Amino acid sequence: MRTLIVGAGAMGGLFGSMIAQAGAEVYLYDIDQKKVDAINEKGLRIIRAGEEDQIAKIQAFSNIEDAPHCDFILLFAKTYHTERAAREIALVSDDSTIALTLQNGLGNAEELLKHLKPKQVFSGVTYQSASEMGPGVVFHAARGLTIVAPMDKRGLSAAMDQARLFNDCQISAGATTDLKPIQWKKLIINSAVNPLSAIYGVENGKLIKNAEAVTEMASLVVEGVAVAQKIDIPLNYGEMWASVLETCRRSSANRSSMLCDVEAGRPTEINAINGSIIALGDSHGVDTPVNIRVLRNIVSIHRGRKK
Repeated sequence: MRTLIVGAGAMGGLFGSMIAQAGAEVYLYDIDQKKVDAINEKGLRIIRAGEEDQIAKIQAFSNIEDAPHCDFILLFAKTYHTERAAREIALVSDDSTIALTLQNGLGNAEELLKHLKPKQVFSGVTYQSASEMGPGVVFHAARGLTIVAPMDKRGLSAAMDQARLFNDCQISAGATTDLKPIQWKKLIINSAVNPLSAIYGVENGKLIKNAEAVTEMASLVVEGVAVAQKIDIPLNYGEMWASVLETCRRSSANRSSMLCDVEAGRPTEINAINGSIIALGDSHGVDTPVNIRVLRNIVSIHRGRKK
């Protein structure tokens, strides 16, 4: 299966490398010319603690129309680029192309549905942890499960095929037709960990050693679970809090994408993560003051970095 990875950052680079290392035909597309040039010149380097670096030779493009037709398109672009990415994916797709988003936040698959048929669109979550150390250089901090789901529930067999592809590439994966609880669990974990790692400027594992950060994370989990329950997502606080703590421990050395973004002065995905919880809370009568404060804090940090 010929695969195109859209977004060659930490997660796109990680998945692209692991799929390529398994012998599959993989291409990368990213709008960052510096990143594309680095990958084409030096390969895609994956760093893991205690292991030799792996370098995958993968062809990368900064113009989507230069990419060959692919059977499988894996979307890892930043959420604020999803609209553009969806339009570009349609340019290199036909009715047989399958597109899977493993991005953060909510609404990415719905954007794909504006340009592709329901049978072509799949959504999922991944608990792989990675951070971008430079153009074409990725630190793989922790392994985790990836779950894939079809937007058209009749597509479970195709979702299982994608999961098998990932498992063949040493990416633990499964498939489901009911992604919402899993998606919301990941959303709440991200809402509690990512912005606070950026605000405090620390790796994930250091958050749970900071009493103030722990209190804020707990409050974010309470708000996220309250919103989820209001829209009939069956989550509970105890299990979610345990998942947040486990995520911090499992990915203790990882620098979240939001931390990397604010340090680089780039836009963050705060609106797709905490902003989604705030918006749904507003529409369903659930107050989310800590999410609002955290969002404003990240926006303020970004504006300060840009000056």
